[in-house]
Amino acid sequence: MVEVDVQLEQVGSMPLKCSIWPNFIFLLVLATGAPVGSKGADEKICSIHSSKEVHMGSSFQVYCIFKKECKTLIFRDNVPLQCTSCNTTHVSLSIVNVTRATTLACRCEGNPEPCGTDITPGYPPEIPQNLICVQEGELGNVKCTWKAGRETYIPTTSRLWVGGDPVDYESGTLPDGTLSASFPIPGAQTNFSVLVNASNSLGSATSGVLSFMLNDIVKPLSPNIKKVECTSRQCQLYPDNAQSIQLVEIQYRADEGSWNTVSFNHTSSNTSWTITSLNPYSLYTFQVRWKLGPTRGVWSAWSRAEKLTDEEAPAAMVDAWYIEETTEKVKKNIHLFWKELSKSDARGNILGYNVSVVDQGKKICNTFITPPDRSYRVPCSVCNVTISAVNSKGQSSARLIQLQPIVSADNFSSIKRIDNHSIALSWTSEGTVKEYLVEWYPAGCKQQLQWIRVEHHLNTIHITGLQPAECYDGAVIYFRPSGTSKAVFSNIATWPSAPQQGPNCDTMVKYERVEVTWQEVPSEKRGGCLIRQYRIYLQEPGGKIKNYNVSHPQRQYTIKGLAQGQPYKLWISAVTTAEGPKGFECHFVTHQGVPPAEKPLALVLSIGSAIFLTCLFLLCICQFSSVHRRLSRCCHCLMPSIVPDPANSKWAKECANEKGEMKLQLYLSDSSMSEEEPDTVEVQELPQEKLLQGETVPIDGACPSVSNFEVQAQEHHIPSSPYQPITTSSYLKSLSNSSDTTQASRNTDITVDYISTHGVLSGEEDDEEEEMDMMGFFPCPTSPFLDPLMPTGGKLTLDIVKIDCSDLNLCIQ
Repeated sequence: MVEVDVQLEQVGSMPLKCSIWPNFIFLLVLATGAPVGSKGADEKICSIHSSKEVHMGSSFQVYCIFKKECKTLIFRDNVPLQCTSCNTTHVSLSIVNVTRATTLACRCEGNPEPCGTDITPGYPPEIPQNLICVQEGELGNVKCTWKAGRETYIPTTSRLWVGGDPVDYESGTLPDGTLSASFPIPGAQTNFSVLVNASNSLGSATSGVLSFMLNDIVKPLSPNIKKVECTSRQCQLYPDNAQSIQLVEIQYRADEGSWNTVSFNHTSSNTSWTITSLNPYSLYTFQVRWKLGPTRGVWSAWSRAEKLTDEEAPAAMVDAWYIEETTEKVKKNIHLFWKELSKSDARGNILGYNVSVVDQGKKICNTFITPPDRSYRVPCSVCNVTISAVNSKGQSSARLIQLQPIVSADNFSSIKRIDNHSIALSWTSEGTVKEYLVEWYPAGCKQQLQWIRVEHHLNTIHITGLQPAECYDGAVIYFRPSGTSKAVFSNIATWPSAPQQGPNCDTMVKYERVEVTWQEVPSEKRGGCLIRQYRIYLQEPGGKIKNYNVSHPQRQYTIKGLAQGQPYKLWISAVTTAEGPKGFECHFVTHQGVPPAEKPLALVLSIGSAIFLTCLFLLCICQFSSVHRRLSRCCHCLMPSIVPDPANSKWAKECANEKGEMKLQLYLSDSSMSEEEPDTVEVQELPQEKLLQGETVPIDGACPSVSNFEVQAQEHHIPSSPYQPITTSSYLKSLSNSSDTTQASRNTDITVDYISTHGVLSGEEDDEEEEMDMMGFFPCPTSPFLDPLMPTGGKLTLDIVKIDCSDLNLCIQ
C-alpha cells in the first residue's frame, strides 16, 4: 500500500516557549486502489495522524500527498480553494488566522472518498484562582472551590491534588461557573495542603498550594428557624439546632428597606433571640447565620424567615378636605375627600372610615365607608363633619372639618416653575393664621382634588407630580380663629406646548354655505391652559386650501360663498403657544338650486299680495250704492233672529226707581200690522223734578237718564216739556212672533216704565227675563254696510224706535 502524507507547517514566528505547537505539520495519508479479493471496490484512501486543536489565531500550511497522479482538489468547509502549490501528487495551502472551528479535506477528482480533519482553535488553561476549602459541618467532607479563568474553547481538565500521599479528585462545575471538588477526612488528620492543576492539548497550569487546619475551615450547618412569634413592636426567633454555636448574627428589614444587623453570643441556656424596636403591621424578613466561635471556623450560610408584626390603633388623624360644587338641582353641593393613611400611621389594615355630620349641635347622620372609597357627599352646606379611620385594634383621633362660608382673599401668591413636573408656590403670611392649606386640581376637574397642609410659620411649598402641558387651578386656604378665607390661583402649566389633538368637526350644509361646529379639545390634550384660537382649513375642489381663524371660546363658524354641487374637505386645528395637529376631516358636498327656506317666503309674499289686491278691489266697488245695498242684504242675514227686550234689562228696571217716569201709550188698532199701515204708539216723556238741563245721572248703582226721543209721528205728538235733554237716543224693539195675540190684548193700553212690547206681557216672558238679560243683540245697527232699518218721518212705530249706540256706550262706561 502506498501512503500519502498531508503535512501542516507553521507560517510565521511563534514564541519558543510554545514548544512545537506553532510549527506542527499535519500528515494526511491518502490511499487509492482495490484490496486483494475486492475487485471493483474502493479502498480507504487516507488516514489522519495529527492534533485536532490549534492556538486561537494561528497560521499554518496544509500539505496533501497522493499515492498516484490525479487532478488534486482541496476544500475548506466544503468550499474548494485555490492551492498555493500543487501538482499531480501533492497540494499545499496557506491557512491564516484561524478563529473558529474549520474542516479541511483533500481528494482526487472523480473519487468521492476524501481525507481530512476538523481543526478547533482554542486557548491553553490559565492558572486557577481563589482556591478556598471548607468543611461542611464538623463531621463532613472538605469541599474546595476555585475560579478557572478564561474560557479555553477546547476540552480542559481540572483536578484537585491533596498533599500527603498525592491523591487527585476530578472537579465539577457549579451553576455560577465555579469549579469544585470534595474529599473525605482520612482518619485523624487535621492539617492539609491542596492545589489545582488544569490542562488541555495546548498546555497546562497549576495553582498555588493552599494549607489549612480543619479547625479553621469548619462551617456549621445553616440555622433552622422553626418558629417566629411577633407582637406589634418585637419578634422572637426559635432555632432547633444550636447546640455548639457560640456566635449568632441576625439581619432584618421591613418590606424592601435596608438591612439592620444585630449579634448575639449564644449559650446553652439561650433557646431564642428577640428583635425589638419594630413597627406595627409590617412584614419583616429575617436572615440568620452563625459560627462555632469567634476564632473557630467560618460563618454558616444564611437562612431566612418572614413574619408580620401585630396591629395597633391608627396613630394619626385622617387628612380630609372638601370642594363645593354647584349643580342644576342643588345650589351648593359639598363633596368631602380624604387621603389614605400611610402604613406607619395606619398601623394596621384600615377596615373603614367613620363619618359623622353634626348640624347645630344635633347629629344628622353617622356613616361607615369602606375602602377603597375615600369620598362622601355631605347632606348639608353649613355644619361640622368628623372623620376617623378604623382598624381591628381601634380608631384614630377624629378630624373636624367645619363647613362654613369661605370668603375670597386678595393675598398675593407667586408661582415659579422648577421643572416639567413641579412648581414652587409662595404666599403672604399672616400672624393670626393657625394653619394653611394649599389645594390644586386639573382645570375643570375638581374630582381630582389634591391638597397639602402647611404649618402657620411657613409660606412656601413645592407642588410635585404635575403633568407637563396640563392646566391646573387651585387656592391657598387661610384658617383663622375668626373665619376662613382663600386666595385663588389659576391657569398654571409647567410646560406649555402645542395641543396634542385637534378638534373633531361637524358640518351642516345649506346650499352655498356651510355651518361648522366642533368639540372642545380635552384638557389633558390641550398642551397648556388656554387655547388662543381655532384654525379652520377648507380645501376647495381644485385643491386650493383656505383657512379661517376663530377666537376661543367660540366653537361655531359659517363659511359662505361656496360653489353649488361641489365637494369640499374641511378640518380644524387648535392653537396655544403653537398650532397642534388637525382633527378628523369632514367631507361634504354643497347643494344645488334655490334654498328651500326661500320658497315658502316667496309663496307667502304672493298670497299676501293677492289678498291685499282683492281687499282693495272690494273696498273700491263698495263705493257704488247698488253694490253697497247688495252687500248690506247679505250682512243683514247675519243678524240674530231674536233681539232682547230692553224693558226687561236690569238697568231699565232700575230706572223705575227714579222720581220721574216715562210712559208709552200704545194705540193698537184692529187692523193687522203691515209696512203700509204700521201700528203707532204714543210716547210721553215726563220731566224729572230736579233734573236740570245738561245734568246727567251718576253711574253709581243707578241707571243713567234716558234722553229725549226725537220722534216724528203723523197721528200722535209728544207734548212739549220744559226738560230739554242734550242727547237723543232710540232703541230697537222687535215685533212679537206670537200668533195667538187676542184683540182684547191689542186694544189694551199698557203703561210701562220705558217702552212696551206688542201684546200682553205674559208670565212666560217674566220667567225669561234673566235669560234675555244674558243674551246679546246685534251691535250698533248703524253699520256703514247696512241701510237704515227705520224710516224717518210719519208715525212713531215700534220699527222706528231705536237707541243711539253712543249713549249706550256712555251708560256702560
